[in-house]
Amino acid sequence: MTDYDIRKLVRRGKGTQITLPGIEESAGGKAAYLKALRKMLRELGGAARQARGRFDLESLARLALSLVSTAEQTVNRILNLEAQRHTDTFVNSARRALGIDLSGVVRQEDLAEFLRLVAARNASLIKNLSDDTVKRVEQAVYDNLIAGNSRETLRRALTDQLGIADSRAKLIAQDQMAKLNSELNEFRHKQAGINEYVWTTSRDERVRARHRALEGKVYRYGEPTGAEDGLAPGRPIRCRCIAKAVVQF
Repeated sequence: MTDYDIRKLVRRGKGTQITLPGIEESAGGKAAYLKALRKMLRELGGAARQARGRFDLESLARLALSLVSTAEQTVNRILNLEAQRHTDTFVNSARRALGIDLSGVVRQEDLAEFLRLVAARNASLIKNLSDDTVKRVEQAVYDNLIAGNSRETLRRALTDQLGIADSRAKLIAQDQMAKLNSELNEFRHKQAGINEYVWTTSRDERVRARHRALEGKVYRYGEPTGAEDGLAPGRPIRCRCIAKAVVQF
C-alpha cells in the first residue's frame, strides 16, 4: 500500500474542514453474493431429495465440496469487483470534493493482501454454511428413513432445514458486504492520512435507535464508538451506516 497525505495535495486554508462524500455498499454486489450462496444450497437440496441411503449421503458430502469451491470462486470475483468499484468511487469523490486526481496513487493493486484476507474469511463462512446444511440434511434423511416416513414427509423436512440455511445465507451476504464496504472505507481513508470520520446512517425507518443517536458524531479510527462493542459504521450485524472521511487542514 502506498501511503500519502491528501492534505498536501490540496491548497486549503488552515482550519478548513472538508467531509468527503460517503461510499455505500453495492446492492448489486449483495444480491450477487446471495445468489451464489442460494445456488449452492439449491443444488444441495436437490441432491438431498434423491437420497435413499448412506451411499447417497456420502455422495452429497462430495458434491458439497465441489459446490463450496464454486461458490467461493464466485464470491471472490464479487469481492474483487466491489473493491474495484470502491476504488473508482473514492477517486471520483476526491475529485469532486477536493479537485484533485488520485488515480496515480490510489490503485486496485494496493488491496491485494487485504482482499486475500477478506476472501479467506468469506471462504470460511461459506464452508461453514455448507457443512451445517449437509449435517441438517443428513439428520433429516436419517430420521425419515428410521421412522419409515414417506418421501413427502422428507420433502417437507428438507424444505424446513433449507429455509433455515437460506436465512443464514441472507445474513452472511448482508453482513459481509457491509463489512467489506466499511473496511474499504477505513483502508482508503487511512491510506490518505485521514483518521477522522463522521458516522452517517441511512436515515430511514430501518435505522436502529442506537445508531440514529450516533448520526453526525465524529470519531477517530481505532476509537470505540457508541455502537455495539464500540464498532465502526458497517461492522455491527445488519448495520448499514457508513463513515464519511473528515479532512482537517
